[in-house]
Amino acid sequence: MRKSLLVVSLLALAACTEKAPSDSEEAAAPATTAATSPAPADREEEDIRQFLLQEYPDATPMQYALAWRDLNGDGAEEAIVHLVSSYFCGTGGCNTLVLTPAGPMWSKVAEISVSRTPVTVLDSKTNGWNDLTVSIAGGGGPAGIALLKHDGKSYPSNPTVPPAEIVAEAGTEVITEDPVLVKLEGEKPSGG
Repeated sequence: MRKSLLVVSLLALAACTEKAPSDSEEAAAPATTAATSPAPADREEEDIRQFLLQEYPDATPMQYALAWRDLNGDGAEEAIVHLVSSYFCGTGGCNTLVLTPAGPMWSKVAEISVSRTPVTVLDSKTNGWNDLTVSIAGGGGPAGIALLKHDGKSYPSNPTVPPAEIVAEAGTEVITEDPVLVKLEGEKPSGG
């Protein structure tokens, strides 16, 4: 439903925009890089950016990798967000969030510390939610793939201790080992 509304909104907006730039104008425009990604492509990603800025106002600038997957079978996609900055990362890894739609905003289903990419989703489910895996290494602990099962409220917050388990196989990658990271900076103070 959201995607249909997004398509209709984008079509209406496109009808009101100025003419598209010519090929020569596009060639003259500077290319953007992964490190300074363009503005979010859709409303959901902008909502995620706003959630991160509100939830972690002191953590900017930060970078993140974002994936979408319906983890609980309700037809709405959850956001899986791997956060990268000195605020979120240590020798054991970085934080990964699982966010679910909650009305006009998002609600945390998990904040998984000391996790590394890749992040994968398995076909198996626990308490109606797909099981996840994250890589773990560093911080003086064992390296491997940690299986995270939903307990009915959340996924485990630390993949290096029980109830997380070390497993041999991962699921389908939703955030790759070397993901494209989107840069997010906080609001600049106004005034002089």
